[in-house]
Amino acid sequence: VIFSQRNDAINSDQIFSYSENFLNEIIDGLIKVKIKKIANPKSNEFDNKVKSLIGKNLEEKEFLDLVSQKDNEFKKRIFKLFNINRNERTKKLGENQSREIEKKIFLQSIDHNWKSHIQYLEQLRQVVGLRSYGQRDPLIEYKKEAFNLFEDLLNRLKNQFIGLLINIKLVNEPEENNNFSQKQKDKFKELSSKKIGRNEPCPCGSGKKYK
Repeated sequence: VIFSQRNDAINSDQIFSYSENFLNEIIDGLIKVKIKKIANPKSNEFDNKVKSLIGKNLEEKEFLDLVSQKDNEFKKRIFKLFNINRNERTKKLGENQSREIEKKIFLQSIDHNWKSHIQYLEQLRQVVGLRSYGQRDPLIEYKKEAFNLFEDLLNRLKNQFIGLLINIKLVNEPEENNNFSQKQKDKFKELSSKKIGRNEPCPCGSGKKYK
């Protein structure tokens, strides 16, 4: 499942569709959690999951307004946040480059989470034998927990990918820093071509004699 998904992403030019489908699934999951909150108003699970997804894109007042919306409006607003960030990237980089960025983020998320999943399975394999002391079959226990871990992997992958796309910001390097960097390069080039006597002041500016 993981490797076919990875290969599909590499060979596809429809990465925008991938992320939009994932966002749809995530929002549907959030709405289900929201229904649980109605039964248990003290639960913070819904609010925490929404905060985890949208990060610091909204002020506290805006956030409270968002989570209080009905399902359809809630879905529209999350998609609006997502599209605002994507449109900013596309405006700065162009559509092709914006697609490539989303693809790279997705592939990196897959690779990182898959490695973690393998480690979890190895840890499970090492300890699952202890279940036999409780009259439980270690193989059945391993299959059951491995399946749950895999479901968690898929959910974590989607949430991490979409969370990054909603929160990632492109920052242009200030021109002043570029100029400063070039000045440094010119200075180093000048110093490297200049012969410095043994007891002359050190060009590093320490005030000590050059040795």
